[in-house]
Amino acid sequence: MTDARGHLTPGGAAAGEAAGIARWLTVHDDLLRGLAHAVSNRLATVSAMAGMLEGGGALDPRFVRGLQGDAEQLEGLLQTLRMLPRREESGVEPMLVSDAADAARRLVEHHPALRDVTIQVEALNDVMPVLADATALAHAIAVSLLGAARRMGTTRALTVTLATAGDDVQIRTQATDALSGDDADDAIDRAAIDWLLARSHGRADTSAPGCGISVTTLQASRRRT
Repeated sequence: MTDARGHLTPGGAAAGEAAGIARWLTVHDDLLRGLAHAVSNRLATVSAMAGMLEGGGALDPRFVRGLQGDAEQLEGLLQTLRMLPRREESGVEPMLVSDAADAARRLVEHHPALRDVTIQVEALNDVMPVLADATALAHAIAVSLLGAARRMGTTRALTVTLATAGDDVQIRTQATDALSGDDADDAIDRAAIDWLLARSHGRADTSAPGCGISVTTLQASRRRT
């Protein structure tokens, strides 16, 4: 399925796509479990507070603020859960890559492997808008983040860098103290990204270490149509 450098070979394209789809389904299930765990924790806290209210009496303002805070966190988790489904009917639209990167960060922060990891998004220059499916791009960046997480050393930190390079916006994810990784795993991540971005003018970037992503800018996409 892969050559000596870990890239998918033409003869293994179909098998590579199947492996990529399987990788995304695994990532999706892990994300769902992590978010469900976070929702369960918040519901347990709200339930405990509701039990305290049954006692009646004056309410401490700090108690009320705590309850409001938990309600806001639950609303945020609900919004993140809504980003998980992949919708076949979704179309592409002009969007900012930074929005997708922020959405991906919210998705993975509850992943079992990333709950204690700091994720920073940085723009290296004037990042141009792109024409893409916003959900699919967030999913692709989430796959890339988890790929970078496999290379984390003792420093639990990841960086997402965004930069316009010609007709593309390049998205790079890397660990602060990256270790060597598995080229076969990287190839499967790239297959997942290619599948996710098939309709979004995007693709895995094999020129980048690990699992980079390139998305055609809005201007270039319109020029090519």
